[in-house]
Amino acid sequence: MKSKTIKLFTAIAMIAMTSLVYTGCKKEDPKPKNANSAADNSNAENAFAGIWKEISTVTDSSNALRSTASACASATITPFDLVTWPKTVVIDFGTVNCAGSDGNNRRGIITAVFTGPYLDSGSVITVTLSNYYHNNYHIEGIQTITNKGNNTAGHLIYNVVVNSATITHPTDGRHSTWSTNQDREFYAGYTTNLWIFDDIYLIRGNANGVSMEGESYYINTNSDLQVNVGCPWIVKGNFTLTLGNYPSYPIVVDYGTGSCDGNATATLDGTVYNIYMY
Repeated sequence: MKSKTIKLFTAIAMIAMTSLVYTGCKKEDPKPKNANSAADNSNAENAFAGIWKEISTVTDSSNALRSTASACASATITPFDLVTWPKTVVIDFGTVNCAGSDGNNRRGIITAVFTGPYLDSGSVITVTLSNYYHNNYHIEGIQTITNKGNNTAGHLIYNVVVNSATITHPTDGRHSTWSTNQDREFYAGYTTNLWIFDDIYLIRGNANGVSMEGESYYINTNSDLQVNVGCPWIVKGNFTLTLGNYPSYPIVVDYGTGSCDGNATATLDGTVYNIYMY
């Protein structure tokens, strides 16, 4: 989903610049010149969401671990039995980029330690990375996924925490940092074993970081972001992005009401812009 998301935030950056040029700028009330921080957040979000997807290839609603990874990787499980926990899963993409079914290039190693089965309340998955690259960005950080059990609707809730991850640019060595604390609700698809494309997750929470240009930012979801595994785009929900230097000019991104159509809107300073996620 990287290309779609980056296109979206490139459009947001253009919106911010257009607002600056055509509405004027008072020295005491500056407006953002761009939204590069949003693009950096997008890179981080996409990379760590992609790690979740790769983990899903070895365990899902079947509640079992299997050594069948994506076409780009090999997977090993230790110990390889049905009763012993914790288990360590190593997903190895090799040293050469390989394009996955989601269009993202990966190389390097994902290691996930499961304290228990994926669907069991209380299970914790600790994910570490070794020489891991996502679309040539070097990704460093630890992702902790905790199964919090069922909510009142009977849906499993997973808490996802990433603290101070580092994302390094492929060519110029600049890097950004990124942290998130979010809940993912396994909303639908958990009854169809071995088939992930009807899975739906609802995401809520926040993220923050420092961009490659040294600007701090904060993101908070206003309504749950709906991710359909079978759709390339986020299809529903909205969030607010606030730049540390421009707290009076938040950007609200809205993905619509559920259609898999690539349409979104961005609202900046009272103006609504239509955006298509290419």
